[in-house]
Amino acid sequence: MVQLSYTKKSGKMVAMVSVVFIGMGAMLFDTIAYGAASAPNSKVVAATASSAAAVTVPTQSVASGQKTTDTNATGIPQPVSTTCMACHGMTGISPSGSMFPDLAGQWAPYLVKQLNNFRSHTRADPMATAIMWGMAASLTPAQVQQVANYFSTQTPPKAKMVNAKLAAEGKKIYEGGISNLHVPACMACHGPTGLGDPPYFPRLAGQRRAYVELQLHYFKKGLRTNDPHAIMRYVASRLTAPQITELATYVRSLPGGANE
Repeated sequence: MVQLSYTKKSGKMVAMVSVVFIGMGAMLFDTIAYGAASAPNSKVVAATASSAAAVTVPTQSVASGQKTTDTNATGIPQPVSTTCMACHGMTGISPSGSMFPDLAGQWAPYLVKQLNNFRSHTRADPMATAIMWGMAASLTPAQVQQVANYFSTQTPPKAKMVNAKLAAEGKKIYEGGISNLHVPACMACHGPTGLGDPPYFPRLAGQRRAYVELQLHYFKKGLRTNDPHAIMRYVASRLTAPQITELATYVRSLPGGANE
C-alpha cells in the first residue's frame, strides 16, 4: 500500500510517501485503482503493490526556495534516491508483483512527457492523481530530464512468459490487430519487439502485466486521456477484458532489445 501524506517541517510542507508492500490478488487492482478516483485530493491515498516490506522516504520540499543537490555521490539523481526508488526501485525495476511500472530502459523523451503531464495534471488517471501528481509537483524541469535520462540508461526488464496460452492470443492482436473491429496492430506504433517509438509510444517489452492491464482499462474507461489523438482510448475501447489480459501477458514476454 502506498500512503502519501504531508507534514510541516521548519515552516515548509514536505510530502511523505510510505510504501507497504502487501499481496495483490489478480482482480484487486480494479477495486483499488478505480476507487482512488473518488478522492484524488485526499492527503492520504492508497494503491496496491506487492511483497512484504515498508519504506518511508521524504520527497523534496514543496517550497521552491530550498536548495538541494541534484545527484548523490554515486551519480544517482536526488529525486530517484529519495522518492522514485520507493515504488520503482533504485534501478527502475519495481518490486515483484507490484502495480508500479518498470522504468528501466524506458525512453527518456517518453518519461519526460509523462512527468510533465503529471506536473500539469494532463495525465489524470486514478493512480496519477493519487500518487504521481504529488511526487512530480516539486520537480524542476532540469530534474525531470535528469530522472528520465537516468532511468533510460538502466538495464531494461527481462522478458517473462507468464502464461503461454494467453500470450499466444495476445500475440495475434499485437501483431495483426482485430480487422472486423478496425483495431490496428499494436506493433504498428510499439514495434514488433515492443521497443516503442518516443516520445509518444513507450517501450512495452517486459513491462509488468498488471500495470499494462491497468492502463489499458484506464484508457478503455476514459480515465487516462494523455494519449496522442486519443489513439489508445480508441483501441482500448474496442477490446474486451479478456483481450486486455491477453495483450498484457504477451507484452510481458517481449524481448524488446536495446534503445538505439
